[in-house]
Amino acid sequence: MASPLSDLDELVLKCRDEKAKSYIREAVACYKSGAFRSSIVSTWIAVAFDIIDKYKELSLAGDKQAEGVIHAFEAARVANDISASLKFERELLTNARDKFQLISHVEFTDLDRLQQDRNRCAHPSMTVDSEIFNPPAELARVHMRSAVEYLLQYPPAQGKYALGLLLKEVDSGYFPADTEKAVVAFRNGPLLKARSALVTSFIVVLLKKFFSGLTLKEELQVSTALKAIETMHKVVYDQTMAEKLSPVVRALDAEDLDNVLTLLTLLDDAWVMLDEDQQQRISAYVEELPTDNFDQLIPLLALEGLEVPAKNRVMKANRSEINRSKTTLYNDVVGERVAELFAISPSFAMANDFGHTVIRFANHFTKQQVLDLIRACGTNDQIKYSFVVGAVISALKDNKQVELGELNAVLIEVGLEEYVNDPEQIGDDLEDQSPDAA
Repeated sequence: MASPLSDLDELVLKCRDEKAKSYIREAVACYKSGAFRSSIVSTWIAVAFDIIDKYKELSLAGDKQAEGVIHAFEAARVANDISASLKFERELLTNARDKFQLISHVEFTDLDRLQQDRNRCAHPSMTVDSEIFNPPAELARVHMRSAVEYLLQYPPAQGKYALGLLLKEVDSGYFPADTEKAVVAFRNGPLLKARSALVTSFIVVLLKKFFSGLTLKEELQVSTALKAIETMHKVVYDQTMAEKLSPVVRALDAEDLDNVLTLLTLLDDAWVMLDEDQQQRISAYVEELPTDNFDQLIPLLALEGLEVPAKNRVMKANRSEINRSKTTLYNDVVGERVAELFAISPSFAMANDFGHTVIRFANHFTKQQVLDLIRACGTNDQIKYSFVVGAVISALKDNKQVELGELNAVLIEVGLEEYVNDPEQIGDDLEDQSPDAA
């Protein structure tokens, strides 16, 4: 069984840049040689210089607060101001926690213990009765692990500043709509080695942003960002979505639920991340979906979990909803409803009007739907004697799902012989249907 202890050489490799690796490598070397006091001192030096280097990076990136800290540090160093330098070191961890959120409160506690132990190791006069402080190997080891796991492996931006950078990236008009390209973009920023807290905050902010009412392009950008996060931080993504998606959806008003439907079609497994009460709420909303949102039903018909309420809503659709639909997407359920509505046309006007919808979908109907529509053209007088009947039959003949001979046979069956292309076909079909032929 593998040891639960962190491998020291792996800790070195986890460090973000070469400076951090150099600092902590020295601490590891001291540890391996049995110089545990020197190991702890070197570990604190690694932490101190890493925090200063992070301030410099933030300053170069335009962070005014970091710029002020670096200015104060350089002023004390140039003036050889020992008092100011000691004050800077004493406040190093506090500022990293409170002003820049480089570490959390829990991490601060462990790193503060490192700083205290460093002082005990570097200043023997602080011990009782001039006894030399002899830290155990385990203490030196845990300090090295804390330094790397909490600080040295991460980029400088982790708190609100990092979140702002990530949101700025997504809001950019140049953020890609392709997941792989989005991952490449994020790998050059604070999301590459982000703390779980930053990843969680970023996901929650993106969800709330998505539900705030965006353009189609913005929706694609946000959903792509979420997919990229899933690729880079799968475990944190799944846990956050399972815990946070339902509360965010639960807080939405009914009129905003259409945004949830869009998200469900753009993100895989988003439906299963919802709590049962919200799944029930969304299902009920879909079954009574407002007319203005009717176009959203098409992708929902293929979404596991919502296919039944979506089908129920389609089968309740009226002519005006289907006619005014902006989408040209087709689904067999929609075709079934179109065929049903056309077959029961109660007037010439309705037959003429809805016939154009039948023509629009003509090439997509299933074989059975085509045959049912042909029969409706012959059995419903409102359709049979309408202006559009010829155009409807002509369009249905172009459907590749039905053989022309079979279609002609149905035309003859319902008394529409005049629409059979080959006059000789009429005699052949009638002969096949005669009692003598049987």
